[in-house]
Amino acid sequence: MKFQSKKDWWTYPVFFGIIIAVFIPLFTDQDLTSIYIGVPVAGLILWIWFTTYYVIERNSLVVRSAFIHKIIPVHEIKSIRRTLNPLSSPALSLDRLEILYGNGKMVLISPENREKFLEELKKLNPSIVIVLKK
Repeated sequence: MKFQSKKDWWTYPVFFGIIIAVFIPLFTDQDLTSIYIGVPVAGLILWIWFTTYYVIERNSLVVRSAFIHKIIPVHEIKSIRRTLNPLSSPALSLDRLEILYGNGKMVLISPENREKFLEELKKLNPSIVIVLKK
């Protein structure tokens, strides 16, 4: 089952503002060298925007975001808690879930439909401890 990343309202102007900003020199100075910077930056931002999602399949949680591709065995997930941790992560929202798994590993994600996401994980691993209080 695929879950898109939740997107905070402020991510829209930030992401698309950056794309516009890198192309401004092209229109103001007619400086074609800005294309060499603008196209890769815009491509990376759009790649992140459209490929940040999470998939629960078979007995794994797959975390995708641009070049990030993590496969987490669901049986290794120990706990999930709600967090506002701003660390860089495969999440487009600051309203996140901190997933502790394996031997001290952690990933921060922000599934759009949090309740359904957690329900699906609990079906596969009922021993996951979930804490959703802020």
